[in-house]
Amino acid sequence: MSDLIVELRGLHKTFFVGFRRRRVDAVKGVSLEVRRGEIFGLIGPNGAGKTTTIKMMTGLIKPTSGSIRLMGYDVQDRRCSQRLGYLPEISYYYDYLTAYEILDFYARLYGIDGRERRRRVDFWLDRVGMAHARDKRLGQFSKGMMQRIGLAQALIGDPELVILDEPQSGLDPIGRRDVSEIILEAQRQGKTVFFSSHILPDVERLCDRVGVIRHGQMETVGALDELLTFKQSIEVVLVGSAMPDFLEKAAQFGSVAVRDNRITILVDAKSQVQVNVILNMAIQEGFLVEQVLRQRDELEALFANVSDGDIEGET
Repeated sequence: MSDLIVELRGLHKTFFVGFRRRRVDAVKGVSLEVRRGEIFGLIGPNGAGKTTTIKMMTGLIKPTSGSIRLMGYDVQDRRCSQRLGYLPEISYYYDYLTAYEILDFYARLYGIDGRERRRRVDFWLDRVGMAHARDKRLGQFSKGMMQRIGLAQALIGDPELVILDEPQSGLDPIGRRDVSEIILEAQRQGKTVFFSSHILPDVERLCDRVGVIRHGQMETVGALDELLTFKQSIEVVLVGSAMPDFLEKAAQFGSVAVRDNRITILVDAKSQVQVNVILNMAIQEGFLVEQVLRQRDELEALFANVSDGDIEGET
């Protein structure tokens, strides 16, 4: 069984729009590989080609040129669609159906029968926090509620590959946390997750690798540790009562900040010896060492650098 779940080779998509048939090259030569069990995040400015790429990956639109293989099959192969779960950026459902009925409908499309279908519908309604609205019509749902139902329908068929276009869009912080937990849970079950997002902290927290797309071209792809520039400081976080004499000693090695019962000390990254001295002092004084971390730029800094400052704002 191949370890490659997503294989994009030289993907191009050209549209001709308007009365004059103006040519728009939405995606230009995108090549990408995603391996089994990865969480891969695709980010980029508005109009960069994220959704067009995802629609080609799901078979909704055909590429002008290039090839797409998912789970070892051509994207148009029926065996591919049977093992794929998809949440579009904007979900359209029948407003008069209830939450239960729409999930039951999608479970039928996957060929799930009888008792197992009912079990899965009940499970996913509960898992996405919508059990209380199982008999409520979709036309009465808020955007956040619809997003939860969309996530449930993407996962109800127990897919091998899950493709999510802006899965946290329209969700409050609790909803974003719940979606993040479901994504991580899917990975623990051996699924591969490919999602786009403009909420960069969620991408940084969840993804094994990211790709930055701009003007239809993949600018950079890699693990975050490889892509993000490390700063020239090491952060030491201690937990305990901040005694004045200890803070005075610690200040000799770097900047010190105290908040509640946490002490944060920033030390020059070249001075590992000083870090060891601080740690020894902290242990002797009875502090708990919570974290020793070499600081790095946030994903937003990489995004801004690649995108020339054209950053999508969080909504």
